[in-house]
Amino acid sequence: MTVLILTSEEDVTADMVVHRLTQRGTPVLRLDPADIPGRVALTARITAGGEVAGHITTQRQRLALADIRSVWLRRPGTPGAGAVEQREWVVLETERAFYGALRSTGAPWMNAPDAVARSRYKVWQLRTAARAGLLVPDTVVTTEPAAAAQLAADGPVIVKSISGRHPEDPPVTLPTARVPPGADFSGVAASATCLQQEVDKVGDLRLTVVGDRMFACLITADGTLDWRFLPPEECGWTLASIPTTLAVGVRRYMAAAELAYAALDFAIDGDGRYWFLEANQGGQFGFVEITTGAQISQAIADWLTHPSPTGAIPCRP
Repeated sequence: MTVLILTSEEDVTADMVVHRLTQRGTPVLRLDPADIPGRVALTARITAGGEVAGHITTQRQRLALADIRSVWLRRPGTPGAGAVEQREWVVLETERAFYGALRSTGAPWMNAPDAVARSRYKVWQLRTAARAGLLVPDTVVTTEPAAAAQLAADGPVIVKSISGRHPEDPPVTLPTARVPPGADFSGVAASATCLQQEVDKVGDLRLTVVGDRMFACLITADGTLDWRFLPPEECGWTLASIPTTLAVGVRRYMAAAELAYAALDFAIDGDGRYWFLEANQGGQFGFVEITTGAQISQAIADWLTHPSPTGAIPCRP
């Protein structure tokens, strides 16, 4: 049985997991869905008995659909993206064919496409975190200037991207920024805007979750509001333990979101409380492992070799 890794050729972080899988003798096929059709070929046949048989073929390897052990949906390109003519049609047809075939195998995903798509919606994410028992700052997503001004009247607020684009996605990325007192919110009417009460934080926590394992890393960034926009060498990274109550809430969140992997960010206030900011279902982990020695790539390789099911744990009303 073979682990199927879907990501771009430029994803050097995925190389860490491929190395771990190879070390333990787990067969692996890595490909970018953007190479279908072309360098990667697909055939899927639906039998009279309702089974789906077929294979994925690269320039070096042929993998039967029935032999897929697990699927790691890392940072894949778009199927059919290389089409020269009728690109929109080719993309739609190829995406439906490729992911439809993979869904039909019954192989476990890290993470399943539906869970990935749902987790990208910030409002859903914050609601799910709150229902899982995690602390969530008061947040308003609005196109109404009056609603934005009302939140700002209750105390210092920050503005952040609702789509969660990160520094590696310029030029549409937006760093988290403080809103100055007396700000003019009229511009909110031009686009949906996410405003949030600022946490008076003394530090940050990056919590990387792989199945039932958690890797907690405290981050010090000299009062920087958004450490993600700093070079890693300008931050302090320390492995740490977390309170049991936080771990329980995170497990509830992961189960409700049906995620096997996520990188969760928290702000820590002066009273030692952890405030949920976001959960990136495809968040980077390489810099954490390189800096701290946390065995995250090994945990991912372990899960992909012996995947455990994800399922909802009831959250409090």
